Amino acid sequence: MRFTSLAPLASLLALSVAACSASKEGDEVALDGATDPDSGEDGGIVIGDAGDDGGTFDVPADGTPGPCEGLRCQVKACGGGADTTVSGTVYAPNGTLPLYNVIVYVPNLTPLPLTKGVTCDKCGALASGDPITTALTDSKGNFTLKGVPVGSNIPLVIQLGKWRRQVKINVSECVDNKLTDKNLTRLPKNQKEGDMPRIAVTVGGCDKLSCMLPKVGIDASEFGVDGSAAAVHFYLPAAGYATGPAGMKDARVLWDNPAKLKEYDIAVFSCECFENSPGSKDAKSFAAVDQYLKAGGRIFTTDFQYLWYKSSPDPAMKAVMPIPGGAPGGTNPATLDTTFTKGKALADWLAYVDKTTTYGKVTCDYVFNNFSPADKTKAQVWASSIGISGGAGTTNNPRFVTINTPVGKPVEEQCGKAVHLDAHINGSDTIDATYPAGCKSAIKQGEEAFAFFFFDLASCIQKDGEPPKPPPVK
Repeated sequence: MRFTSLAPLASLLALSVAACSASKEGDEVALDGATDPDSGEDGGIVIGDAGDDGGTFDVPADGTPGPCEGLRCQVKACGGGADTTVSGTVYAPNGTLPLYNVIVYVPNLTPLPLTKGVTCDKCGALASGDPITTALTDSKGNFTLKGVPVGSNIPLVIQLGKWRRQVKINVSECVDNKLTDKNLTRLPKNQKEGDMPRIAVTVGGCDKLSCMLPKVGIDASEFGVDGSAAAVHFYLPAAGYATGPAGMKDARVLWDNPAKLKEYDIAVFSCECFENSPGSKDAKSFAAVDQYLKAGGRIFTTDFQYLWYKSSPDPAMKAVMPIPGGAPGGTNPATLDTTFTKGKALADWLAYVDKTTTYGKVTCDYVFNNFSPADKTKAQVWASSIGISGGAGTTNNPRFVTINTPVGKPVEEQCGKAVHLDAHINGSDTIDATYPAGCKSAIKQGEEAFAFFFFDLASCIQKDGEPPKPPPVK
């Protein structure tokens, strides 16, 4: 039985209002003000003459009204197989680069604050606020939310790890509400627009990794040094042929201190042109980074930064693959492995964002041959190419590799991740005291691959061979 006016429901009104005003999630606050007795709101219930023909709700045959709370009371039943949907595309902060595997959802309650620094993030747990409907973006950045509450100023959350943007949208009933404003559906450029992960970057003279950051749209105001309020902090390795923003601390302040490392969600270690050990790092550094990874830290490395794996104090990490090292040459481009879910997503994404690419191929500034074949039970190889020279031989060797940590544990017990590109992706830009002014070149294929992994690095740990799943809805 369905009621569409208030009169037949007089005996049930008090019960319905109470049900629609409750809050389930600790200190989370109902978005519609239902927990505030002075708000003048009705807890999100719309019954009868509320300005539209909505507000109808079903009453089971036993006469008991179906329970709803907050914005759930504004989800409307549509006839004829129709639905109220919201669709759009999620972008990097620059508003042009679409992003894969981003969570999009409508919360019923105000999402909880995000913890700064390392946490062991579990898939589904970050989407706080009692999600009503959830979706993930595909390899073109597209999403569709179904069963969306109807009304004005409906909250929408766009989240990838600790990147999070919260906006308000207007939703019409029983149609697709397509969001076309890229500034509405991009990740935040700065902390004023939303949440950002804390990122540490060690600069390097041979690979200008950090020039990718302004190219994907992070505001210059978010680049700083240890102790600043900026989201991204730069450090300088000793004798690493590198320069960068003024006031950088020595990289050993970061690398030798597990507590300092754990202040950051993500760490990017740029190639220093040689192994530079013990000059900039030694056993103390390797132990600290090992602790960071096991606690849930995420690191991104290229070329000679393979030393973090080769010299790890963790036998399981050392056993992932032999690393002869020395930066001998490998064939360029690298060939992507499209036989697993996220590997195909990377190939599809690159083909979509860069029409100049050959499908399944990534051309970098340089490709190296530091790694021998990996134990695929401990690492995911995303791309390979034939070695030209060096101790790894002339076999088809890993070029893009990810390792979840602790190594070898079930994915449910893993918290951290390491990403290594056995390549240089940007040797042409300049990083100096004027950074990011010297990052002038157009984004390259290698940087596009870095961007994919950089944002994927922020997401929860999952089995890369299986399709990602959106957070559950109660």
